[in-house]
Amino acid sequence: MTHRHSIEERAKELLRDGWERRFTADEPRLSEMREFYESLGLDVLIEQAMPEEGQECRDCFDADGRDNHVKTLFTREKLGTGPKQG
Repeated sequence: MTHRHSIEERAKELLRDGWERRFTADEPRLSEMREFYESLGLDVLIEQAMPEEGQECRDCFDADGRDNHVKTLFTREKLGTGPKQG
C-alpha cells in the first residue's frame, strides 16, 4: 500500500466514524484551533497531513520539508452527546 493510499484510506475511515475534516495547518494555528473547537464541546483529532488539493499540495509539503509539522484537524460531536431531543 502506498503512503498516499494509506492516508486516503485513513481519511475515509475517519469520515465513517463521524469525524469532519476542518483544515490542514501547522503550529501555532493547530493548538489555537484545537482549544477553540474543544471550547465548543467537540472532540478534536489531529492526524498526519491529509491535503485534499491533490498532488500539487503534497509536492509543497514534501519540498518544504514540512511534512512532519503540518497536520490535519478533525472534529466531531462528543460521543453520546448528540443533538438534544426537544
